[in-house]
Amino acid sequence: MALITPADQQYLRKSFAAMTRPVRLLFFTRTLDCTTCLQTRQILDEFPPLGDHIEVEEVNIVLEPDKAKQYGIDRTPSIAVVYHEENTPEILADSRIRFVGTPAGYEFASLVQAILLAGGRESILTDRSRARLALVDAPVTLRVFTTPTCSHCPKAVNLAYEMAFASPHITSYAIEATEFPDLTRRYRITGVPKTVVNDEIEILGGLPEDDFIDQALAGFPVADPANG
Repeated sequence: MALITPADQQYLRKSFAAMTRPVRLLFFTRTLDCTTCLQTRQILDEFPPLGDHIEVEEVNIVLEPDKAKQYGIDRTPSIAVVYHEENTPEILADSRIRFVGTPAGYEFASLVQAILLAGGRESILTDRSRARLALVDAPVTLRVFTTPTCSHCPKAVNLAYEMAFASPHITSYAIEATEFPDLTRRYRITGVPKTVVNDEIEILGGLPEDDFIDQALAGFPVADPANG
């Protein structure tokens, strides 16, 4: 039985038809001790029939630990979004977009937006934000904690994903908080969305774009207003 309704399937077919480059969803799993891996695989398997530019590759982190390490994955289920370069389609480019857990509920929409972004959709970021991101010159890791029932979470997740796609120095993880209680304790998650930047900066709630990016990039230079 399909998990995506016929109406949503029709909408996704239309959206995915506009993609200009192929996207591969790297699905990190393990055979044992992963109660939500099957559900995640079922969700991902519904994408390829809806878009010619979408494929799914399963990676067992126990059998392929080097590949998991390459993409900064140490938990299952997890998803890394990669894509084929337009001029060199044989090369896979890393979007630095990750989802840790099952992309269910409201976060299903965030995964769809990540696919479209990697597939060629124009960034929603303002010129000011892109100028700010261009000044990032050191590694930044964003962890956005979410739950499937949080209607405000996709705003924070999508902004974090846009930041990762715009800057080669940023990697963004959306983390399904209820699936990983050890992480919720470590990062003191008492409400969502909560974004943790480099294990130091905490951003609460779904902030407007300028506020979110300014808080996330505190410590980095600010772009010249005359240039953006």
